[in-house]
Amino acid sequence: MAVVQLEEFFRYKNQLINDMLTNKEIVKLLAAPDEKPKDAPALVYSQVFPYEYVPDTIEHAQTFVCCDVDIDEVQSKTYLSPTLYIWVFTHKSLLRLPQGGVRTDRLCEEIAKTINGSRYYGLGELGLKKVRRFAPIVDYQGKVLTFSARDFNRVSPSGRSAPTNRRDAWRT
Repeated sequence: MAVVQLEEFFRYKNQLINDMLTNKEIVKLLAAPDEKPKDAPALVYSQVFPYEYVPDTIEHAQTFVCCDVDIDEVQSKTYLSPTLYIWVFTHKSLLRLPQGGVRTDRLCEEIAKTINGSRYYGLGELGLKKVRRFAPIVDYQGKVLTFSARDFNRVSPSGRSAPTNRRDAWRT
């Protein structure tokens, strides 16, 4: 089966959302203190988005997580460098956690524990590159986490296998 070039835009985002929403602590942190946590699938496109999203109007205080993928560098015909961004932001009234600490910091901690070092993104391990402050709209504060990976640049456009003299030569 041939892999489509730049499929990481689709594949990485789906993997990220799946990884985050299967973490019970992340799902719990997305709920307001007086709310029961929603079912994980109900969070997609309401509080968790596979693109950079900033709500136009907000009826009540909420916490959001968004993710996206850029290709920062094409290193060669063989490799490229995808960068994964995860934006975590919440209304200022929800920043303080009942048990102490800051909601966005805890979310970032849980997200990093869940995906940093993962082998589901690119070749090798996904690596945390940086964490920065993020304030998308009035009364909302958060962080943006940046992860880097390395992946294959392309598959043979013809879909043909590599020549036998190049594939698995070390096994013969």
